[in-house]
Amino acid sequence: MKSIASFCLFVSLLFAASEASAALEQASLPPQQQEVRLAPANVELTFTGPVDLARSTAVLLDAQGTALPTGKPFLSGPEGSIFKIPLDPAMAPGLYTVDWRVLSMDGRSAEGQYRFRVDP
Repeated sequence: MKSIASFCLFVSLLFAASEASAALEQASLPPQQQEVRLAPANVELTFTGPVDLARSTAVLLDAQGTALPTGKPFLSGPEGSIFKIPLDPAMAPGLYTVDWRVLSMDGRSAEGQYRFRVDP
């Protein structure tokens, strides 16, 4: 009987953990590791749920790890689930990394890195 109760608790915790991921990244534009000829106007990260813009951050780094300026991030899409970071259209060719951290409207957080290359 004790093992059945333990199994039920494990399954319910596993289900709760999968439900807790309300702000998981679904897609990005340009796609991860994509090489683009021109700098995109924005980096777009699409999440499974609405993002709390006031408590979400993104830092653009060049290949040497130096932080570069960006425009003020903003939201779009259904329920504010697309986190957009405006970029300088005159970005030099090279490899760039976006370190991001978002907080969903229900208080859960997600973070990651996103890389793309601007070709000459």
